[in-house]
Amino acid sequence: MEIGRWIRKDLIVNVSPALEGDSWYASTVVEVGGQSFSIQTPCTGKIPVSIHSGNKIRVRVPTEEGLFLLSCEVLGEVSEPEARIELEFPKEVIHLERRAFQRLPIQLETQYAEIRNGGGLSFSRSTSLDISGGGMRLETNRHCPRETLLRVKFQIPLSQMEEELILTGRIVRSVPGEGARKSQIGVEFIDISPRQQESLVQFVLDRTREKSLPA
Repeated sequence: MEIGRWIRKDLIVNVSPALEGDSWYASTVVEVGGQSFSIQTPCTGKIPVSIHSGNKIRVRVPTEEGLFLLSCEVLGEVSEPEARIELEFPKEVIHLERRAFQRLPIQLETQYAEIRNGGGLSFSRSTSLDISGGGMRLETNRHCPRETLLRVKFQIPLSQMEEELILTGRIVRSVPGEGARKSQIGVEFIDISPRQQESLVQFVLDRTREKSLPA
């Protein structure tokens, strides 16, 4: 597979500074060339992750065909005008899963409102069932049909602070409730900015890493 056609500027990727282990960090593609591409130097908090020229690192790339794993050689490091590292396009890629983004099962208090032409927003409360960098699944008290546009609001903890995300989404899956069971809707984010997506991807990575640590 020619992975280069999927790598574009502002694409959010997951980076691991080693070929083994569970330490992953969110980063953003800042430049794409014929044989290489550059990403922002990933950080933990405000501290840059240690990555050096000549090393090989892992990069997980979300595409329309799913999530792919790359093993890339670090060609160089640049500090100005922003810290970035240049990576060589790999000769081989591994197809990890059909979903483009890693999904985290988690319950978050969420508010959603249907977007109607010429009408104001009336928010209802719901709870997330899982979340990823590309969307979320919600449990709701009423049925919403597919293709409905929603505004969703929720908070995620980042660096000991709560960050509120207000996003527009499209319902791509809708399962009506039966009896005491609530309805479920799958929401795809359609207006998420690179910064918002990077925050969300890092939140998913951090929580997934915490769950994998021994008690």
